[in-house]
This record gives sequence, structure tokens and C-alpha cells, in this order.
Amino acid sequence: MIASPPDSPRALRLASYNIRKAVGLDRRRDPARIVEVLAEIAPDVAVLQEVDTRVPPRRAVLSPASMEAHAGLRLLDPSVGIGRTGFHGNTLALAPHVALLDLDAIDLPGLEPRGAVLARLGLPDGELFLVGCHLPLVATFRRVAVERLAEVVRAAGATRWVIAGDLNEPREVGTLAPFVEGARILPAGLSFHTRMPRFALDRFILSPGLGGRAHVHDSDASRIASDHFPVVATLGPE
Repeated sequence: MIASPPDSPRALRLASYNIRKAVGLDRRRDPARIVEVLAEIAPDVAVLQEVDTRVPPRRAVLSPASMEAHAGLRLLDPSVGIGRTGFHGNTLALAPHVALLDLDAIDLPGLEPRGAVLARLGLPDGELFLVGCHLPLVATFRRVAVERLAEVVRAAGATRWVIAGDLNEPREVGTLAPFVEGARILPAGLSFHTRMPRFALDRFILSPGLGGRAHVHDSDASRIASDHFPVVATLGPE
């Protein structure tokens, strides 16, 4: 199943995908399946979680060359010099027509290393500030992480922003409340677990003025490639 191009020149196709270190439901590590799923989606921007093995030396599980050759995406590395792709397992991948204006990363509180990648993207209709993150499982730490990210978004002074990733919040709002003041959560659907979807853990949160729709990308490949389905949003003016 190959995704169609964005609906209009002003639309942005944004995907978020927890790839589970490329370990599928058959317990095999197969990065080619992840790349296949991303090729099906054909996003302008992909926000990825768990892109490294999570144990030292935290090797990347995705090949930049394979991503570019088979999915047409440039895999970014906010952790240059540390010997891995991504920051605490988080990274972004961009289509060639999306300009990267700035890239940074921050630590988030938690019982295990958690982080977020921060990017300023140049699009045909202006800049977008994008936060890609994998929030803590424990609600107490998740609440603190959300407050930290809300501060980051405010400090960035961006008029258009999106927070995307595995937010690990099973409730409709819950610990995400600091994000939704004047903004909104874009519902995508039940993304976890691929064997029996029960929770909408993978989300998009949009700044005021941004609108769109989102869905879970369910395909033969995505049902086995990870324990999370990817979610896909088509964004434009509200």
C-alpha cells in the first residue's frame, strides 16, 4: 500500500513511528521492514523513536543509506560524535524538499534515558518548530517531562509548532494537559499494540492555527515490523 502525495502544496505529511529497535513481532531485528513501512507512508517528515539498541554502545539500527535509497528520506543525527543515530533513541527523517534550519536535543527526566529532538523546518509556507519525543512510562516523570517541553515550545517563540511521538499517555489528555492550552491533540487512533491495538499512545499535538487529520497506518508490513503502528498526520491551516 503506497501513500498518495499530500493533498495540496500547503499540506504536510508527518509520520510518527516507534520502531522498537527494528525488532518485529517475530522477535527478529529487521530494519528493512521499518524502511518498507516508511516507504509506504511516503512522509515529508518522520519522527522516529527507539532507533538505537538502547544498551551500550547504542548502535543505530537504521542505515542512512538504506533510508535514502528505499524510502527517499534523509536520516538526521542529533548525536554527532557519540557514535549513534538519534538522541536517546529519537531522531527525524526528512524528504529532500524539507529544509532543516536548526536541530537540537534535550534530556527529559525519567528512570531511564529519555530525550527529545527539536527541529526548525523550512517549508514552502513558512517555518515549523517540531518536537519529536518518547515520554516516560511513569506518570510522575511524564508530567515533569511535559512541563519541560511546554517551556521549550514557549521559549522557542514559534507561531507554528507540532509535538509528535510516543507520548505514553493512555488517557485522552491526562499528563498532556500543559500542551493543550490553546492547542489541541489530533486524534489518530489506536496504535499500540500491533497484535491487538488498545491504546492511542502515539499522538500529534498542534499549535493554534494548525489543522489536519490523522490516522493509523495499518498494512501487512506495519503489523509485524514493530509493536507500535505508525501514525500519520496531514497538516495544513486550520
